[in-house]
Amino acid sequence: MIEKSQFVGCFKGLAIGDALAASYEGGPIERLLWRFLGRTKTGQRRYTDDTQMSIDIAQSFLTCKHLDQTHLAQTFASSYKWSRGYGPSAANLLKGIKNGESWEKLNRKKFAEGSMGNGAAMRAPIVALCSLSCDDGLVGYVSKSAEITHAHPQAIEGAQLIAHATRLALIGVENVGILQTLCASAVTPIYKLKLSKCLEFVVSGKAQPVQVIKAELGNGILASESCVTALYFAFMYRRLAFSEMLQAICDLGGDADTIAAMAGAIWGACNGGLSLIEYDNQIEDLATIEQLASSIYFRYEEMSQ
Repeated sequence: MIEKSQFVGCFKGLAIGDALAASYEGGPIERLLWRFLGRTKTGQRRYTDDTQMSIDIAQSFLTCKHLDQTHLAQTFASSYKWSRGYGPSAANLLKGIKNGESWEKLNRKKFAEGSMGNGAAMRAPIVALCSLSCDDGLVGYVSKSAEITHAHPQAIEGAQLIAHATRLALIGVENVGILQTLCASAVTPIYKLKLSKCLEFVVSGKAQPVQVIKAELGNGILASESCVTALYFAFMYRRLAFSEMLQAICDLGGDADTIAAMAGAIWGACNGGLSLIEYDNQIEDLATIEQLASSIYFRYEEMSQ
């Protein structure tokens, strides 16, 4: 039986990784801007859209008791604030939904095949938590939650990889077993290649230099340039301190907050909420996030009986 602490660790790990790595994302301008936006009035670190959209998924799921795409799209839109660091495409889409337009038309308005970004993958760990108590299953839940904003097959597959890894971590599968499972299920050649390389790195037990990670796995905003990178950090640092993993991700740069959110969620699913208690007063709304994680767990427990 999965423990409540793992649900809490997963959600808190996502938020902590996101908030603490946000000031290391992007170039000098983005980093400078977040130094102004990145703290609350009481000095806590603010989370970005990565955590906000994960909260949206949790709240919509707990309201509807399943994944309702229309309700979720409206929840995404109503929570939108530019100061959370939403990307331009996502911002336009959410503002369109808020103005009454259909997400089914908006999600391919800029890109004919849909966005290839990692915006669906960043919230996939929470989709994994929600799917544990439902008949639709993980694949259906991830696809439905992803295509509202990121309809490209590579974006959806990246989200599937992160969600599947989260579920396997929750049930205690070891690193090699998780990565072998993901390698076997990968569809897109770029994911097959990068997962194979990630497995090689993790089996070696040796942390790779920044330049190697950038070249082989990536650190960009595309799902194919960040999802496997997050898996690498989650499993390479699984039994090390969260702070060590976070520092390594910040050193990598690029889309650091999203990589840290995905890796942090998986690390937290492995190690539980108590392992992150030192951050409780550092990040905004962690008490609310813990409450949401607990509510999703109680739903899972109820449906499991």
